[in-house]
Order: sequence, then C-alpha cells, then structure tokens
Amino acid sequence: MVEIGGKRLALVAAGFMMGAAAPTALVMADSGPPKGVFDEISVKRINIVEPDGKYRLVLANSERFPGLFMEGKEYKHHSRDGGGMLFFNDEGDEVGGLTFGSKTVGDNRRASGSLMFDQYKQDQTVGLQYSEANGNRTAGLRVWDRPDWSIKPLMEMSARAAASDEAGKARIREEMRAYAMANGGAGAERVFAGKTTDDAIVRLADKSGKPRLLLKVGADGEPSIEFLDTSGKIVKRITQ
Repeated sequence: MVEIGGKRLALVAAGFMMGAAAPTALVMADSGPPKGVFDEISVKRINIVEPDGKYRLVLANSERFPGLFMEGKEYKHHSRDGGGMLFFNDEGDEVGGLTFGSKTVGDNRRASGSLMFDQYKQDQTVGLQYSEANGNRTAGLRVWDRPDWSIKPLMEMSARAAASDEAGKARIREEMRAYAMANGGAGAERVFAGKTTDDAIVRLADKSGKPRLLLKVGADGEPSIEFLDTSGKIVKRITQ
C-alpha cells in the first residue's frame, strides 16, 4: 500500500510476477473496481457483457467463435467456421456481426468479408458484403426482405445438424428449407448496389427476389436501364 495525498493506491505488477513479455499492471483505487493497463494483449476471445451477464459483443478467432444465439441461449451453427465479431441486442439475441476469411486449395481460392445487421428475431436485413472465388468478385450493399416469424426453430435444427454426419446435415438442411417454405419463405434480396466482376449495378427486385429493374454501367463504360418481367426477360432497355 502506498499513501498519496491521503488516498491509497495498490499497485500489482502482474506482468513481472508471471514473466510476461509486455509489462502489465492492475490499478485499484478506492473509488472503483480494478482497471487493467496493457501494452499488448493476445487472446482467442473477448466477451463484452452487460451487468446481468448477457453478451453485448463477442470478438473471437475461428476456433472460439460463438454459434447462434436467441434469448441468451446458444445453438451450435452447422457450418460457421470463421472468426470475427458478433453483435447482441438487449434480449440476448444475435443481431449481426463482422466476419472475414479466405481459403486456398490448390489453384482454387476464395475470400469474403461482411458487415451484417439482422432483423428482430430474424436473419440479416442489411449488409455490406464482399466475396471472391477464383478472381470473380462481387462487392456492395445488400438489403433483404424478411418474414415476421422467429428463426428460433431453425437455430434448434442447426444445432442438431452440427452434431450429425454429412448425410444427417444434408437431411436437416432440407428440413430447415421445408420449414421456411411452409411459413411463407425465408425472405429475398430486394436491393443490391455495387459491382460484379465487370459491371457496376443497382438491382431492384420484387418481394420474391426476382430482379425487375437494373441500372448498369458495363465493362465497356456504357450506361443502361433495363426493365425485366417476372421471368427475367428484358421488356424495355434505355441506353445513352
């Protein structure tokens, strides 16, 4: 204990005792809880929690990245294998996140990055997304239409799929699709504004996800506006 101006400060040099490479200290003042001061920290996961223990944000590597969350309960994801950041609302629901990754197998390579925000009790409804596969790249803003029903039953199915073999995973994925279709569908992409491999585009779709209006500047630099019917056929095209 050290007396400074009538106030006691306890200094605990944890880094020296543990042989840490970077100096570490815990400073405890009479007025509040201890606060850590670090020059550098390497961790596999950081949980930001509310006073009641519910997650508000999780930052983790691929090994420790969380699964799906609803009402504070975690469900294993059947295919999630990347790292990043996950956001949570006041009720303990997963509501989006920041993910990124890449993979190369032989001559095949892929990479992706996304910042997503979810509809209440549903899947993503708006996001910034980049994806690449063997040189074919897409990047832009996406907006989805989502139904009103909760995806909690799909999370429960996902947890069952995560514990199954490949045949079981395929069967449960079909169950998930069937459940979504029986409840009016999982929603559809309504807006994309960005670039594909060669074109800069704004694509507007109807509620079933079928593109109906396309604003485009092609690789040749020529702008156009295309109106499409429900089968995807161009019924009118305006050029410069």
